[in-house]
Amino acid sequence: MTDHPEKEILPESPEQKGAPEALPDVQPPQAGFLVQLFLIPMVIVTAIICVWLLFNVISQSESPTELVRGLRKMDSSSWQKAYTLSNLLRTPNSKELKTDPELAAELIAILEARLDLETADQNQVKLRVFVCRCLGEFEIADGMDVLIDVSQRTESEFEIEIGRTAVESLAVLIQNLGAESLRDNRKLIDALIATSNIQAANSDLQLKVDQLRSTIGFALGVLGGEEATERLRGMLADSFPNARFNAATGLARYGDLACKQILLEMLNATSTGVVSGELEQNHAFKRSVVAAAALDAVAALSRHHDADALAELVAAVEKVSESEDFGNHSKVMAKELILKIQNP
Repeated sequence: MTDHPEKEILPESPEQKGAPEALPDVQPPQAGFLVQLFLIPMVIVTAIICVWLLFNVISQSESPTELVRGLRKMDSSSWQKAYTLSNLLRTPNSKELKTDPELAAELIAILEARLDLETADQNQVKLRVFVCRCLGEFEIADGMDVLIDVSQRTESEFEIEIGRTAVESLAVLIQNLGAESLRDNRKLIDALIATSNIQAANSDLQLKVDQLRSTIGFALGVLGGEEATERLRGMLADSFPNARFNAATGLARYGDLACKQILLEMLNATSTGVVSGELEQNHAFKRSVVAAAALDAVAALSRHHDADALAELVAAVEKVSESEDFGNHSKVMAKELILKIQNP
């Protein structure tokens, strides 16, 4: 016998051996328990939704002045203010904001402050990304120079990410201001052409730099003009597929048939370049997106050339209209395009 027995263990009786233990009686749940089971989680979820809606309403109700004041704080929530302002500038009733030089000046000041690469984090990067988007929505040229400057900062992954957004914003701004009025802007043209030739300083930056060149190709296509189209012809040989594709679709805007071979590549269901670098599960989606862009480009060419001049491209479009490799959207687009070309 132990000094401190916890529990005495009795030998089993013959009747107990091999007999299953009786299960405890099951009591029906009380009404109070059911209320707790369903009501409490519902209350918690409702509270979370209400808090989210409250913050959303507050952010949407802030005036542009209040939003810019929030940007100046340069804290972890500043980028959210910039995001809200960028959405506000895209609304139909934002005409007054898009022509406000004082608002533009506040945004420009944020981009003029160089990013401290040693202390930079994603919040600071996102702030500058959305400030770029804001300036792209303006209908005055005040933000043009700073967007050009930012697009040429390529020392780090962060700067390239911001620079790529700056180029996208330049493309939007070019459309807003009118491309023809900007084709003599030496700073703009020289910057786009110079950055279109950029190569990665190391392999870690290769993809980011390739994506930047691709976006430059798109912006040059929006700008147009002799110098831009000449550079786009050179970009048809770019090693990065998306850069080639953007160059080709840019040239198609102006009826330049130099883009034909790249458009045929984009409309080829077996082209490896289209899906180069993509995960296998994304191949079908990428082919669909690229084919849709190529079909738009062929449509643009058809406004400058007759069906005979586009015979190879029309044949490729017909294959897309009969193929399942590009998705239903591209298939429908191809059928409509054929009818349009055949019945101008």
